[in-house]
Amino acid sequence: MLAAATASALLVLGLAAPAIAQDSGGVAWTVKTVDSENGTGRGSFSYDLEPGATVSDAMVVVNTGTVALPLDVYAADAFTTAGGDVDLIADASDSEDAGLWVSVATSEIVLEPGAQAEIPFTLTVPAGAQPGDHAAGLVTSLAGVEASAILSVERRLGARINVRVAGALLPAAQVENVRAAYAASWNPFEAGTLTVDYALRNTGNTRLTGVGAIEAAGPVGLFASRTPAEQLDEVIPGSTIEVRRTLPVSALGWVSGAVVIDPEGVGLGAGQLAPVVTDFSAPAVPWSLVALLAVVAGLVVAAVMLVRRRRAATVEGGPSGTQGQQG
Repeated sequence: MLAAATASALLVLGLAAPAIAQDSGGVAWTVKTVDSENGTGRGSFSYDLEPGATVSDAMVVVNTGTVALPLDVYAADAFTTAGGDVDLIADASDSEDAGLWVSVATSEIVLEPGAQAEIPFTLTVPAGAQPGDHAAGLVTSLAGVEASAILSVERRLGARINVRVAGALLPAAQVENVRAAYAASWNPFEAGTLTVDYALRNTGNTRLTGVGAIEAAGPVGLFASRTPAEQLDEVIPGSTIEVRRTLPVSALGWVSGAVVIDPEGVGLGAGQLAPVVTDFSAPAVPWSLVALLAVVAGLVVAAVMLVRRRRAATVEGGPSGTQGQQG
């Protein structure tokens, strides 16, 4: 799904079913890929092309609302947001990649209620295009809305375009900005919680996915813990996602561990890349246990002092010695 871009928001066709936009004012429409020699029942537009190649396709728009529907139509570069959604750059005129490769047959349409239209477009890969994956989106936007206005999520609707240009495919990933923070449990006999935040940047030229896990342990490997491997969001080349994971850790003053990523280039199969391992460490003081030990130590000291005082009092107040009388 395409997420909010600046103050506006988008929906993207990401499944086999049509994507739907609607609001309470009678405005509603759907978009879907056209069935053609390029494919049927497609969830998005995806192409494997040589540099210099051209492909023609179309998107179907249906006015399912009760009022006339004026729409602007355009293409723009896509990227992956920090949260893992696919978004478009805020201003289509700033496109520098696949958004520039798309030529739409019409930039404006008006559909009466119940009407539909095919929007043809042509995608031409530049002769000097770099190998790998390039992403864009073909968008229908409700016309007449100021760019500065706050739009609801139903106001724009589009379909994702994925282009894989032939050549050397070099998937790669980098883990950055790892931050770890330990929160002790209120129960001194329970493990605390370690929260690890990190950024995963796609430094290769293919879309990237994979699985990630967090390993952690106390001093000299005590109380080792590991999260289950979790599927990572797909990341467009050049984009970065932010990930947060938590795991229980019983720590004794310090915890160390690693972010372990098993990356995978989309469509290339698992096991193609070596794991990316990035170490971290953080203070991990079990404050509730420290407090308990302090209380116990205080009680022990108090008990010892009390015993000593009682012994001293017994010695001072005990019977004094007597001398025997001589006849």
